[in-house]
Amino acid sequence: MIDLAKEKETDGRAFPAEDGTGQGTMRKDAAAPSSVPGNESRTLAADFGKFKRYLLERFSPPPATADEIMKGKIAGLYALAANLGVKETDLSALIAEFLHLPHISDFNYGEVQTEALPLTFCRWNFVAPVTTKEGKIAYLISNPFDWELIDVLRKNTPAEQPLRLAVADPLYIRALIDQISESGDEEGSDHGKRASDQGAEEEEMPPVAMAVIEDIGPVSAADIEKRPVVHVSNNILYTAVMERASDIHIEPKDKETLVRYRIDGDLRDIFRLKRQTGAMVISRLKALAGLDIAERLKPQDGAVEVMLGKRTFKLRLATTSTPSGESLIIRILEPSAKPKELSELGMTSRQVRTMMEFATRRYGLILVVGPTGAGKTTTIYSFLSQVDTKTRSLISVEDPVEYRIPDANQQQVNEKAGVTFDALLRSSVRQDPDILYLGEIRDAFSARVSVDFASTGHMTISTLHTNNATTAIFRLERLGIAREVMAEALLGIVAQRLLKKLCPHCKRVVPITEGEKEILRPYTDELPEYTARPVGCPKCREGYHGREGIYEIIAFDQDLLERIRSGMPISEFREYIHRRGDYLISHHAVSKVKELLFPLQDVYEKVLVEEIQLTPKDEEIKVEEKEKADGRGKPAILVVEDDADNQLLITRILTAQGYDVATAGDGIDALMLLGKQEFDLILSDINMPNLDGFKFLEIMNQKGVQAPLMFLTARADEEDEVKGLELGALDYLKKPIKKDALLMRVKRALGRRAGT
Repeated sequence: MIDLAKEKETDGRAFPAEDGTGQGTMRKDAAAPSSVPGNESRTLAADFGKFKRYLLERFSPPPATADEIMKGKIAGLYALAANLGVKETDLSALIAEFLHLPHISDFNYGEVQTEALPLTFCRWNFVAPVTTKEGKIAYLISNPFDWELIDVLRKNTPAEQPLRLAVADPLYIRALIDQISESGDEEGSDHGKRASDQGAEEEEMPPVAMAVIEDIGPVSAADIEKRPVVHVSNNILYTAVMERASDIHIEPKDKETLVRYRIDGDLRDIFRLKRQTGAMVISRLKALAGLDIAERLKPQDGAVEVMLGKRTFKLRLATTSTPSGESLIIRILEPSAKPKELSELGMTSRQVRTMMEFATRRYGLILVVGPTGAGKTTTIYSFLSQVDTKTRSLISVEDPVEYRIPDANQQQVNEKAGVTFDALLRSSVRQDPDILYLGEIRDAFSARVSVDFASTGHMTISTLHTNNATTAIFRLERLGIAREVMAEALLGIVAQRLLKKLCPHCKRVVPITEGEKEILRPYTDELPEYTARPVGCPKCREGYHGREGIYEIIAFDQDLLERIRSGMPISEFREYIHRRGDYLISHHAVSKVKELLFPLQDVYEKVLVEEIQLTPKDEEIKVEEKEKADGRGKPAILVVEDDADNQLLITRILTAQGYDVATAGDGIDALMLLGKQEFDLILSDINMPNLDGFKFLEIMNQKGVQAPLMFLTARADEEDEVKGLELGALDYLKKPIKKDALLMRVKRALGRRAGT
């Protein structure tokens, strides 16, 4: 139990006595007492405003920072620390000082009452129940202004006792909970033994289609190796579900096995296991799915449904052989989950109406396009839930079936059993379906069947891997579908992406810069005054929480179909769609930047750069004609440099030698220029605002820009130089710039490009 006397010596504070008096009494102007009675806890929210004004008086931050602080929400309490430039521990001490509550920073973890609250609840709400010297329950809490949490704690406290609170910073509470997890005290101390006993029995059992996963609970990275293999495997699955992971990667390396989760589209390192432990975990999980645990060289696929707590999940397993050993990828699905409403996916009200109109149509081809991991399948299942399948026959060909559709005949590809995609597709069109859903148009055959089926009075729904709605037309052309045939079938194309949402608890709202306004100006008539940026807090860790879709939905009317028949170039077709007022994916992304859901940097890199045509299309401009139109008789060089003095110096040196020089202040400005003209050579700084040199070169590579790039840098780091060269940089020129060295390197680079 906590020694209040010791706390009194170190912090000068103690938990309030039973009558609520003593050192724990509240300041006169504070709304929440130390012993919080019934309905008064909600007044803590009002006291949060007083606390923010207290911080402003104490720190006197600049006006812009002060404005951010006053706009901060209760849930983002510890984002105030970042704004003020103080540690979270220091902020928690200030909170305690303001409310006249104890501030706890050092005690034995054994004093936590593991029976008082579920540890999972404690972990996610940053609260720890502890025992006072008097033998009473008190709660360590990171956010005493959170009245909803306070109400839960009050209801969990015996009626005859006051609610006792003390403040600790969230990371400290999280570490405390992790220590409890490591001690083996959580949810029963016999977990380890039970897991060990079960392990010996279960390894002898034949593979099953359904497995109940027990002995689960939070497990720390430090403790993972101390548990039996069965327990380790189970908790890898459990932790993945708790962390909202879509996939688990178990990857052997030279000296260890790395366990990574894909969360919000990004892979994150979670556990590091010994090589032997990792191999045993993979064998255990393979056995659950009925895979051959002795076969480690040939790829294997399998699936199993598991019960984790009260929820059932479907796991899709895929193994492959690597030089370091067998690797395992697990996709996590929740089959019982109902499809989301279309409005829940992030669509605008207009886009939802368009999709609902598609659902009422009797024939036509609907394509859902986007890169891998863009959420296409989720959108299709949400759409199909709006289709009348009671009076219309729906047949699907999927690889694999991820979710069940009521009243639908869903067919799954099974190559091992000889049930191929083509065979299922051929048989499906003979089964008198009204609606055919193909998991993917993967080749010329599936493209032809999809279009033909839609052209004969049926509806076809499928996916393609393209970046936007208009390039899907070009993709169908590449698969052998003539424009005339295409125009007879197309009903609509839905292009989408998934972008990470900013964490609502810690995102930082800042005034928009002039450079950011220039980026947004082509996509909106009303420029915002503020944008938001990721910060990171205990609830999100990296500044993001969840993902949301951005969409481009094109409904093909006779006007658009006629332009497809005419053979209009794709770029012109897209420009026409834009001019007539259709809502492109870039506009939708920008609207969510204005709503402070996404950071502008992410939207620019993942969406807007694709609207910039960096390379001319053969169908639009012949090389000879472009050169003649540009009137270029001398090499064109682009200098990307944020330092005005260096930019001017380089420009003067190159111009004096007869070169045609253009300049840009950062990578974003440079991309804009690349969209307007070609360059024979690019000289780029590395450290630049908005978009640095490395990212700029990556985007150039993605867009197929052929101009050689030379880095200008004052950095002497060998790793940076290696990174640049690996990305495709032609050369490095160290600063300060020397005239002779610059001209020699430029001449050599241009000579290489000309082949001389």
